[in-house]
Amino acid sequence: MKPKIILMSHGQMAVEILASAQMIVGDLANADVVSMDPEDGLSGTQAKLDMILQANGDVPTLIFTDLKGGTPCNVAMMAMGIYPRLCVVSGLNLAMVIEAAVSPLENVDELANYLTNIGQQAIEKIDIPKIEDEEEFEE
Repeated sequence: MKPKIILMSHGQMAVEILASAQMIVGDLANADVVSMDPEDGLSGTQAKLDMILQANGDVPTLIFTDLKGGTPCNVAMMAMGIYPRLCVVSGLNLAMVIEAAVSPLENVDELANYLTNIGQQAIEKIDIPKIEDEEEFEE
């Protein structure tokens, strides 16, 4: 069984990344979102995550958080002490979520390692390509 996926962020970032991923790969039925609102603080964010985790039961779960050291990540890390089949990866990006949707990996730790690599590879400075041979473009 594929792990459940939870996207966590400050504000609506996780909601929008999930919507963008679904635009590309279709419905992600095994994905949930925890959006930290300004008034949530630590306890409100914990309550949102706990509601999802309790509903999941003992299902292996991978949580993507937006920022290491931020409240969503800290809340997810604290939940790891309560839910043994929980894995947390910080640095949420669209490439990771798309790949999570299509990956056949079922082991939550293997999936987390794989997606961490995907996320890192998705970050690259883009330069304008240099034209080496202008004759290729002549009519």
